[in-house]
Amino acid sequence: MNYKSRMFSLKRSLVATTLAGLSLALMQGCKTGDPHPAPTAVTAPAAIATNKPTAALAPTPLPTKPTAPSNSNDSMEPNILKWDAVSKEYFATAGEKLALFSFSFTNISPRQVVIYDTETSCDCTVATLPSHPWTIPSGGTGTIGASINLSNKVGIVTNYVIVETSQGNRLLNVKAILPDTK
Repeated sequence: MNYKSRMFSLKRSLVATTLAGLSLALMQGCKTGDPHPAPTAVTAPAAIATNKPTAALAPTPLPTKPTAPSNSNDSMEPNILKWDAVSKEYFATAGEKLALFSFSFTNISPRQVVIYDTETSCDCTVATLPSHPWTIPSGGTGTIGASINLSNKVGIVTNYVIVETSQGNRLLNVKAILPDTK
């Protein structure tokens, strides 16, 4: 096998590995069960030794939405917004299509807090704000609604909502427990 054939083969292997990783990331989507799966390693094929110089191939990170929250998603100091809870569960009944959640809070800081937006860990989870942006004065209160679409879901569905504010982000967890349909 000549040099060009080996380089083409190496490039094709790298492309195949990258596409496999992207496919796995896209299939990840909405999850049931453990929301924090163990990471899996994707390894590149071994380099082929030649006597000709080659350009170094730098690994390129795959652009995927995280399936589990990272520490940077929850950066709000505890003395800004006081929440009724940051984690809620919903016990669904057979045939239910939507799990509804409500998170109430009070601005306990001496300054206003601006809530810019929310982000969810899955397309089946939606969070609602009364306005964008939403300004909460010192001492003000509010409620953020969230829902999980339960269609075609089984077991336990765990997702999260990130509330993006002028004083950092707050991570809210939502968990729907569906009945066993045996």
